[in-house]
Amino acid sequence: MLATLLRPTSGTATVLGYDLTKEYLDVRRKIGYMPDFFNLYNDLTLQECLNFFAKVYGVEKAEIPDKIDAALNSVDLQEKRHDFIRHLSRGMVQRIGLACLLVRDAQLLLLDEPASGLDPFARIGLKNVLRNLGAQGKTIIISSHILTELSGFCTHIAIMERGKIVLHGSVEELNQKVHKKRKVTVSFLDSSQKPASILLNLKSVENMLVEKDSIHFETQADLKELASVNKILVDNGIEVTGFHQNKCDLEQLFMSITSQKETK
Repeated sequence: MLATLLRPTSGTATVLGYDLTKEYLDVRRKIGYMPDFFNLYNDLTLQECLNFFAKVYGVEKAEIPDKIDAALNSVDLQEKRHDFIRHLSRGMVQRIGLACLLVRDAQLLLLDEPASGLDPFARIGLKNVLRNLGAQGKTIIISSHILTELSGFCTHIAIMERGKIVLHGSVEELNQKVHKKRKVTVSFLDSSQKPASILLNLKSVENMLVEKDSIHFETQADLKELASVNKILVDNGIEVTGFHQNKCDLEQLFMSITSQKETK
């Protein structure tokens, strides 16, 4: 629907400031859409394929060579530019599909199950490409039911149920909203007995579990307060080797959200 291929049954929506139904041609000029199976011409080389898409999208002729170079560089397929599409692996086809969107410098990328059918190595490669595109300032919306695909580079999520968004926000915000407390692990160079006695005296530390060289605890403290906890340990001569908040993966977060809804 956001790609303007389906008309909304009700309601209104805008993409990049354009109305989906009234200004759908303007939307199409600004976005790049990649379905789960991206069909390409097998008898073209990668360079010929990108050249074709650049012309279709109306890229200025003088700019096409640089656009192709930049797109291939973004998906790490520079060395394959003269290979035929039919010789590419499934993972490479997905990456060249992304390059077809990048050759016209789309402002918004809509990806439907981008890692569908990929082997683990290809998934890692695709994740790295998407992570790099995000670092370049690209806005990427991914539709996926395999949440492990999104872990590690997804910044915001929206969970839909029966066609309606039931919860949305940054991963950190939703994690805090669902779990209320942060789960923290602190590791030490030596025994954790002394740091345990220090942490016991801190009001912000709850439900502490002490192991040989590490301590796990829960807290409602914000990041600034957590930093002060670390400082207190160091100031007391504790050799801290690790201090981090345990991240809840997206599948765990999804299960927590849906289970809470079912109990209401």
